[in-house]
Amino acid sequence: MQVDESDCGVACLAMILKHFGSSISLAYLRNLAKTNTEGTTALGLVKTAEKLKFETKAIKADMTLFDIMDLPLPFIAHVVKPGGLLHYYVVLKVKKDQLIIADPDPTVGVIKMRKKQFSQEWSGVALFMAPKPTYQPIKQEKSSLFSFFPSMIKQKKLVGNIILAALLITIISIAGSYFLQTIIDTYIPNNMHSTLAIIALGLIIFYIFQSIFTYAQNFLLAVLGQRLSIEIILGYIRHIFELPMEFFTTRKTGEIVSRFTDASKIIDALASTVVSMFLDVGIVIVMGIILALQSSQLFWITLISLPIYIAIILIFSKAFEKLNQKEMESNAILSSSIIEDIHGIETIKALNSEPQRYQKIDTEFVDFLKKSLAYTKADTLQQALKLFVQLSLNVLILWIGALLVIHNRLSVGQLMTYNALLAYFVNPLQSIINLQPKLQSARVANNRLNEVFLVESEFADSRPIKKVEQLQGPIVFKQVSYHYGYGQDVLKNINLQFNLGDKITIVGMSGSGKSTLVKLLIDFFEPSSGEILINQHPLKLVDKHIIRSFINYIPQEPYIFSGSIEDNLRLGNRANITLAEIEKACKTAMIAADIEKMPLQFNTNLDENGNTLSGGQKQRLTIARALLSPAKILIFDESTSGLDTITEKKLIDNLTKLSDKTIIFIAHRLAVAQRTDKILVLHEGKLVEQGSHAELMRKQGYYYNLVNS
Repeated sequence: MQVDESDCGVACLAMILKHFGSSISLAYLRNLAKTNTEGTTALGLVKTAEKLKFETKAIKADMTLFDIMDLPLPFIAHVVKPGGLLHYYVVLKVKKDQLIIADPDPTVGVIKMRKKQFSQEWSGVALFMAPKPTYQPIKQEKSSLFSFFPSMIKQKKLVGNIILAALLITIISIAGSYFLQTIIDTYIPNNMHSTLAIIALGLIIFYIFQSIFTYAQNFLLAVLGQRLSIEIILGYIRHIFELPMEFFTTRKTGEIVSRFTDASKIIDALASTVVSMFLDVGIVIVMGIILALQSSQLFWITLISLPIYIAIILIFSKAFEKLNQKEMESNAILSSSIIEDIHGIETIKALNSEPQRYQKIDTEFVDFLKKSLAYTKADTLQQALKLFVQLSLNVLILWIGALLVIHNRLSVGQLMTYNALLAYFVNPLQSIINLQPKLQSARVANNRLNEVFLVESEFADSRPIKKVEQLQGPIVFKQVSYHYGYGQDVLKNINLQFNLGDKITIVGMSGSGKSTLVKLLIDFFEPSSGEILINQHPLKLVDKHIIRSFINYIPQEPYIFSGSIEDNLRLGNRANITLAEIEKACKTAMIAADIEKMPLQFNTNLDENGNTLSGGQKQRLTIARALLSPAKILIFDESTSGLDTITEKKLIDNLTKLSDKTIIFIAHRLAVAQRTDKILVLHEGKLVEQGSHAELMRKQGYYYNLVNS
């Protein structure tokens, strides 16, 4: 089943692979198929299958396809679901007027569908796949919930204290039940006033300790939950920080953020499992023995309820899994929309489109509430059925027990004690039974987390070149091409060289590949073909941390983090930077005067993305931050577009005077290009011209036309 809404294509491919004996994660397939936020293309699925040693055939057909007697099954069908949603099915079997299809949507699964309905949804595209003679099944290891148990073992002392506290609480409770039996059968008939008072007082002291132990148990469980949060949630965040840029460009923010809620379900299940595994199972066994000794007849009646409890669990098992997945997916979609709209609130207000955007979130929120309510309804119904079984058991015990008392086979005290002790047998038993929905939620959540953890860190491969000193030399692009996913090349056969200390401007129309070119240089993406060399070392052999400490990229949209101006300036800067150096960088970036006018100057606090600053101030602040970095090559991607021409001219002059830095500008304003030594002209992904402003004007080529247009 798919994990995120854009996973349907790779989920179908995973089903085909499973049919032929392979078990491969969706995360791995997403990477091969170049899945993005829009989903997976049919070409992406075909290319991925071919890489995994499959013969493929993509066809466009009509419903007569299903009249073929030896139609190769299973195959992937591309469909358009009601509402225009592009989707994929796996066709498993063909019957007279029906198809057996596997829908990767976890709320659907394997279903029968009439051919008439299928024909209304099917786009006609079918992907057939069969293994080549060289095919070998691949089995990828997926971590289960058991993989978290080493984290629990680390907390063995804490877990031991929780179990001890719970055990003492149970012992005191059992002692209280036997006190009830003694009162009814011994103290009341024999008028034992003084003994009754002493034991009652002792029991009150015991109950004080029970309250203390209960507080200790709950507090220690909270501590255990927090320690597991550090392991799981912080582990997830650490992993996210190490993922390649490609991961973030192909997933919605809400899908990534929603995993935090998933992680909390795993923590809850693990904490519950600890208590149930080590304590509840033990208590059920001990209490079972005590109840059997108290009254074997009543104990056999108690055991009759166990199959009923198990039946209730099994009936709801499949439903919980589907409803859980539905709720998590809906939450991810809703989170994405809210985050997107908060980021784009300025545009929403400028377009006067608050009602439309609110309506979209309203629809998604109602959908989330429906799915959440469906899960709650199923859970509540299960709890109600289990409560009915428990109450019916209590009535049955009292009824049969009363008959045993009437026939002098049981004392009144024994019956009351059995009834009181029954709760200490049934409650831990229910805790064990209640693990089922929690573990199911945790299993679904773990599957969703796994799909992120299985994406390999971009720092996983050890690269031999780990010193900045090894990069002190020219940068060469040799026949470099690049395309996003399986689309057309956005860069085509780029050959160029520049030296350290050069001042360069890259110009060209929008979409000509300027930003992509420099992102290849900082290893955000790898070239589709060709190679990049730094000081004759292939870029792919240079440690990524070293690349990004040597080359600093300042993106088109400047980003300011919440905190003081000084905090923002110190982000990623050189070690032991002084305030004098910070002030110097701010003067070079033409932001020093603006900071001096602020009430707390460098200590002025900024909110998220520096919304109190103008666009030009944010750009100059990020330029100052870049100047404080250890980087020898600075790339400014339209980083002066928010400035007036006079300020921009002074700033460009300041930057080009930095003799110890290589400066690369990406600019639409050709006035920037005129102030640099070298100009690279891109057109439709090709490097069409390069040279100084004067040289290119004399050529009267593409650059000349740009200047005079």
